[in-house]
Amino acid sequence: MKKDWVVWCGCALLFGAGAIWGGILLDIQFLKVANIHDLFEIFSSAATVAAVFLAFAGVNAWRQQVGAQSDHALAQRIAVASLKYKDVSKSAFSDAQFLLFQFDGNTNYVLMEVFQKILPGLEERLNKNKTSHAEFLAVLQECRAIWGKGFSDKYGPLIINTQEFYNCVDAVSEWVRLDSTDHMKEASKFSVRRHFEKFEREGWFSTFASDLPMFDEWTMQADEEIRLKLIRPS
Repeated sequence: MKKDWVVWCGCALLFGAGAIWGGILLDIQFLKVANIHDLFEIFSSAATVAAVFLAFAGVNAWRQQVGAQSDHALAQRIAVASLKYKDVSKSAFSDAQFLLFQFDGNTNYVLMEVFQKILPGLEERLNKNKTSHAEFLAVLQECRAIWGKGFSDKYGPLIINTQEFYNCVDAVSEWVRLDSTDHMKEASKFSVRRHFEKFEREGWFSTFASDLPMFDEWTMQADEEIRLKLIRPS
């Protein structure tokens, strides 16, 4: 806004300088007012020009204000959506952690029977989490359209790892439900083993999701950008 006023003041000064210079070059009679009627016409024209300048400045200020308000509203939406999605990610992590705790690479009847009892509830929660995942991506897509790809990419680590937790639950579910004679069961078991090894490697078996700082670390840059947009004056 301040930059606009500087530009307009510069234009006005330039216009005034041109008028003075033109008056010097032209016959001095050009600057004389013949009668009071001409004087009022000059004032009227000047008022019209001033009104146009003020109207344009007002429209420009309105556009900037609307843009700032839209940014602020979108920042609020993505801030809330991000917090909800972190909870979804922690829920998916806890489910994956629980299932992998039970996994020991064996397929004895008792273990499979336990899995078959607990999986329906976990699968139902997984479906709800995937719905929340889609809702978050919809808000993020709106942010990408307005703020650019750079902002949405800041949520990449959270999205990728959350999808990994979903895949873990899906892999265990597939492994349990496949018949022992199915040639795909061994491949499914290998997939579960891969998730198990990653949890071991990352040290994710040693604590609860609520005690892990990684969920906030995955969105640290995005959270800071949102904070700046929320405190920026409109």
